[in-house]
Parts: sequence; C-alpha cells; structure tokens
Amino acid sequence: MKRWIAPCVCILILLAIPFAVTAALVGDGNATMTPGNVTGNTTGNMTENMTVAGYIAQDQNLTKLAEALNITGFSGMLNSGGPYTVFAPSNDAFNALGNDTVSQLFNDSASLTKVLQYQIVKGEYTSANLTAMAGNQTENQADNASSGGISGIISGLFGGNTAENTTGTAVTLQTLSDESLNVTVSNGVIMVENATVTMKDINTTNGVIQIVDRVLIPPGLNLATTGNATGTAGNTTTA
Repeated sequence: MKRWIAPCVCILILLAIPFAVTAALVGDGNATMTPGNVTGNTTGNMTENMTVAGYIAQDQNLTKLAEALNITGFSGMLNSGGPYTVFAPSNDAFNALGNDTVSQLFNDSASLTKVLQYQIVKGEYTSANLTAMAGNQTENQADNASSGGISGIISGLFGGNTAENTTGTAVTLQTLSDESLNVTVSNGVIMVENATVTMKDINTTNGVIQIVDRVLIPPGLNLATTGNATGTAGNTTTA
C-alpha cells in the first residue's frame, strides 16, 4: 500500500500545477487592465457629458466667469439649448482688468450682461471650422484679385464677392449682443479681436468653449476706471 502513496501524491501535484499557474495569470491580467480602463473612460467622457455651464462651473481656471454667469442668470441658458460657442475669459483675463474694474462690473448687472453676451455666439465653431473659414476667405480674395484685374483687386480690398459673414481676411461672427467679433487665424493661432485663444475646443453636450486671455468688451461700453483704460483699450470704443 505504501508503494502507491508516493506516486499518487506526485500525480496530484502535477495535476494541480497548471490550475495554479492559470489562476495567477488571470489575476495579474485583471490587475493590469483595470487602471487602464478606468483612466481611459474618465478622460474620454470628462467634457462630453457636461453642458457648457457645467464645464465652466467646475473649471478652476474659469471661476470668475462662472460667478459672472450666476450673477446674470446666464448659467441657466448655457445649461440647455444651443449649440453655443463661448469665448471664455480665464481668471487671468479678468484679473488683467484690475480689481476695481472687476468689482464695478460685477456690481453692474446690465453692463455685465452686455459683456457676457459679447463672449457668446450661436452655433458651434471649433478651431478647425474657424481655420477653414479663414482659409476659404483668403482663397476667395486671391481668386478675385487674379481673375478680375484692377476691378478684382479693388473688390478684394473692400470685401466684394466674399463668403457671407466674413470681412477682409477675418471671419466675422455675430454675438448674442448683436455685435460682431472678428476672428483671425495665423500659423494655427486664433485671435478673437485682440484676445488669443489659449485653450481650444472644449467640447460639451451643447456647444464648444474656447478659452481666451482677455475679456472682450463690446464697442460702446465704457468701464470708467483707470484699470479698464489700460486693460481693454483694444476692445473698447468710445461712445
């Protein structure tokens, strides 16, 4: 009887080894795959499942804009409907106006409303859209100048026979304040009036956000403080 015990034990050990190895491999595979899957899903869905207002509310670089939206009630509008394109001033853009100007603006809901309306355009304009529109406009002007002789050159200079909603080599967008914004693209850099887009194409469920480094001030709105005279001279037109 003892002669059979040792061989049986060896056989059982040999049979158990494959199962142990398989279990270890499966456990290691799951441990490696799980973090990768979690990270990928979180990153991919971070903005696509948010509204414009929802994204602005959670971005620590846009807290002053979020406060302005809450004061004026624009948060509700940007939380539904659309699509909208928002040229969103960063906290640094508001800070560049100066504390006195920002304080005055945030305590004047009528002026603050006009400023916010000037940052918002109906429709969804990504950086690719704006670049293509600017490129088409440049091509149209070149074609007009080359095919029309002197008349073509004059027409090109004054914007004749150009695509709708464009002026010169700039794309013109109509804002919610019924004022126009000129957008130019050069070497991949997008300028909105004299503000630069510093972060492009934050896509949300009801529009796209382009973060800019200056607060856009609508023509005719004069924020009468010393800080404003320096910070917004390029955007402000004397009434």
